[in-house]
Amino acid sequence: MAKNPHLELTNRILVCREYADLWQTYFHFIGEDGFHEKEITEEEEEEFQNVLSLISVNHYKFEQLVGPDMGDAGAVLKIVVETPSLDITQKIPEATYARLLIDWHITFIDMNKALGRMLGRLTAKQKLKLQEIEAAQESGAAETTL
Repeated sequence: MAKNPHLELTNRILVCREYADLWQTYFHFIGEDGFHEKEITEEEEEEFQNVLSLISVNHYKFEQLVGPDMGDAGAVLKIVVETPSLDITQKIPEATYARLLIDWHITFIDMNKALGRMLGRLTAKQKLKLQEIEAAQESGAAETTL
């Protein structure tokens, strides 16, 4: 029986990196200096909603493929639930907001620890395959931005 390519370690690493990048994008919305005083535009709110949707839609895949290495992959959804919109997030009490940022950082660190664990298990052949996939993705991204 053929092995499922989605469960391969290289794919799990790619999923983790992609999700961690998305998680970092989420933080750029809520973690910037002066967030509570900032005027939120409709465009920013819409972009934030798109990021929340992507995080939510991709969470199951992330949790299934990376969760065993991360521990509490469900922490992502706990944080997302507290921030349904930028407007609501701006109105939460300062202490709650500070805890939210700490929880975000802990979760981001846990994602990166999981990534490190998975990278540590790569064989030389898998490392080469991962480098080839990443190079192909980068060249594809370069072509689309030209």
